[in-house]
Amino acid sequence: MAGNNTITLKCDPLEAFVVKELLSQNGFAFSDAPYAFWRAKSGTCSATFYNKGKLVVQGAEADMWCRLITESAESAEEPVHPFDAAMALQPTPPPVCWAGIDETGKGDYFGPLVVVAAAIERDRIPLLRELGVGDSKGIKDARIVQIAPDLKACCTYSQVVIRPERYNQLYEKTGNLNRLLAWAHARALEDVLEAKPEITWALSDQFARDKSTVERQLMARARTIHYSQRTKAESDPAVAVASVIARNEFIWQMRALSKEVGRELPKGAGPPVLAAGRELIALHGREILSRVAKLHFRTTDQL
Repeated sequence: MAGNNTITLKCDPLEAFVVKELLSQNGFAFSDAPYAFWRAKSGTCSATFYNKGKLVVQGAEADMWCRLITESAESAEEPVHPFDAAMALQPTPPPVCWAGIDETGKGDYFGPLVVVAAAIERDRIPLLRELGVGDSKGIKDARIVQIAPDLKACCTYSQVVIRPERYNQLYEKTGNLNRLLAWAHARALEDVLEAKPEITWALSDQFARDKSTVERQLMARARTIHYSQRTKAESDPAVAVASVIARNEFIWQMRALSKEVGRELPKGAGPPVLAAGRELIALHGREILSRVAKLHFRTTDQL
């Protein structure tokens, strides 16, 4: 039946505000929905834009609206800056000061886990654009080191650095990386809220399937503000700043650790890491791994 027509479109989560604007101009009413940015309804159609980037359109006019949405995306003359798209997804009214939380090091065999919470104010956005701030995974290390001091000077931030020895102890207790990440996110956020009490909203990347993994760890101050998680959160300015500061700290920690063991420690968990690990064992014995590496990686068994 036409009334039961259901179409699913795969979209970039950052397109949520563009689609919302189109539907809003055409009389759709919006409401909240579980695991979604929004749900919209008109007299003959409904649309739900899920956090993972799935748009589900239902109703007698689903075909027409999917065609309009697709054509609107294809006819866009200028790409939307990720900051603009991400900020359009912020709570209403938009926060004047908010925090972003991000981590680095969880996929690297050598080195620490670093989690940073960074608070920014809306009037700092032009400076962040000028500096070329974005997800640190898309910025070269040399540039990270160059811009990190400017970012630290223009924001309030807190970082949690869990070096390998401590990391291995905590992982042995928890047996779960997401629990460890959740605690570190909560700790960094609580510290930045203490330093910047005017923060009204915080955002982090959703690294666990169950959002309550982090929510259960939130501390006293964090429970008084609006806290969100979503995929591709690094497109938000505050999360992008946290991402760069975290990566900068990881770079310096890796340099110090490399100097300590007398050999450059590669990032990641591929063949260069295996070669470095075997060389370290040959020089210092297998016990060196607990000081420089995350032992629960399968890499440990391959050495």
